[in-house]
Amino acid sequence: MPINQEKIQWLKKELQPYRKELMEHPLYENLYDLADLRVFMEHHVFAVWDFMSLLKSLQRYLTCVEVPWTPHGNPANRRLINEIVLEEETDVDVDGQPISHFELYMRAMEECGANTKLMHDFMDGLQHGKAVYTQLENLPVPASVQDFVKHTFQIIQSGQPHRIAAAFTFGREDVIPDMFRCLVGDIGRRYPGTLDTFQYYMDRHIQLDDEVHSPLAMQMVSVLCGDDEQKWQECREEAVACHKMRLHLWDSILASFQRRAAS
Repeated sequence: MPINQEKIQWLKKELQPYRKELMEHPLYENLYDLADLRVFMEHHVFAVWDFMSLLKSLQRYLTCVEVPWTPHGNPANRRLINEIVLEEETDVDVDGQPISHFELYMRAMEECGANTKLMHDFMDGLQHGKAVYTQLENLPVPASVQDFVKHTFQIIQSGQPHRIAAAFTFGREDVIPDMFRCLVGDIGRRYPGTLDTFQYYMDRHIQLDDEVHSPLAMQMVSVLCGDDEQKWQECREEAVACHKMRLHLWDSILASFQRRAAS
């Protein structure tokens, strides 16, 4: 099914002021050194993790993940989401070995000396049956990170695939490449060998999201909304909310940079 370009362009235009604010956020120019990058990654890793939950919730809604299997949902959307899952959950590292983007990010954190203990503790609790909200509130997770993850799970729990797809597409896949281009600047050149995995992670995301995932995700939104004006409006609301939540997270990380500099 072809993309409804008119509606997609309308949605992009509606998001432009928020996107501009995100791309011009002072966080990027205040990320001065490796210590700042570590702070950034220790916050941002939760967004990398909850992205996978957003993606897998779409796969659950748009395909059959039960046994016995039956054909479920729109075949075009099944193919679109499965193609994205393949590369997000089982991409390849620099040596060509299968790895998820989350695991690749954790490896990048370890390589540059960022603290991964909080995320390991968070994941350990989940693997032992603790709820996401319980883990967020019982561990020393920064308030803005809690807000970000809780917002993601509120979208997931809405049970409305078009809303989840809007958050996934316009809150993540379409905006991430430009965001990452703003992020590191020359820091990789100043710390040779320390950020190789992080640079690979970013380059891989930019390539996949720009060339493959963003167009596929927009097609998915278009199929899910069809000619339903209310669904398109709800997609706009969700995408705006995602941009605002990302700005809230960026503000908090910037404040952490400034507190560190002041001390």
